[in-house]
Amino acid sequence: MKQYTIDDIENYDQLSEKEKVKAAEMIHDIPTQEGYLTPAAKFFKENHWVKIENVIDKKVAEFLYEYVKLEAYRLSMIEHTLDRKAPGYDESVWGDFHDPQAPGDFSRYGDLTFDTILAGINSQMEECTGLKLSPTYSYHRLYTKGTELKRHKDRPSCEISATMCIGYNTSNLQDKKPDYNWPMFVKNDNGETGVNLNPGDVIIYKGCELEHWREPYEGMNQAQAFFHFNEKQGKFDILYDCRPALGLTQKYRNEEELKKHKEALDKERLDNGS
Repeated sequence: MKQYTIDDIENYDQLSEKEKVKAAEMIHDIPTQEGYLTPAAKFFKENHWVKIENVIDKKVAEFLYEYVKLEAYRLSMIEHTLDRKAPGYDESVWGDFHDPQAPGDFSRYGDLTFDTILAGINSQMEECTGLKLSPTYSYHRLYTKGTELKRHKDRPSCEISATMCIGYNTSNLQDKKPDYNWPMFVKNDNGETGVNLNPGDVIIYKGCELEHWREPYEGMNQAQAFFHFNEKQGKFDILYDCRPALGLTQKYRNEEELKKHKEALDKERLDNGS
């Protein structure tokens, strides 16, 4: 965690020599952030991931689950009445079924409701990671039976990510696997870990560093929300995913700026052999 230095004193150059000596002594005595870490943040520091339960209320999760299912149904109705090339068809507004990570499943970027949650949980995510964070964007998806999330690492805007279970339907497994839960797997220096989530729970992880994945889903459907952050004044710090504000669609992103960040991360991974 951060150890304060004279570089953190804004007017240091304006101090007298005597004042500089005194300031250096005082700043050396400031405790590091390490002493103030929550148990969750200490776990996150050691493992680069942590599970947090009940980040949102169960009733809110139930509402969001119905919301996501209705979005998916609405888009299926739109696609039955509009050609995808028609002027009224806008994937940035309605969502889409063509995300290459989960083809055929409904996904949507930067929804106003989920971006509002993103901003609302920012301070809690800071407390659970011990980091100062900037929100970048939210994303949500309705997985369906058979969908597999391949092993991958994320782009720069997902430096610190939290995936939240919104709700699921496993009624097809009640007889064979009544306790079925669809784990998300993360891989760090200690090995691979499967993490089960219930509605309202999240796993926070370093999305650019840790491989993460899911095995093929066996239930009927499961809604997940993804909340992404950058470390403030870190190597990325891409506020709002290069949008002017939260709640805007991907059409408002500065794609050239995002491309620069991605190329820098790709080069870093290549240099590190990761």
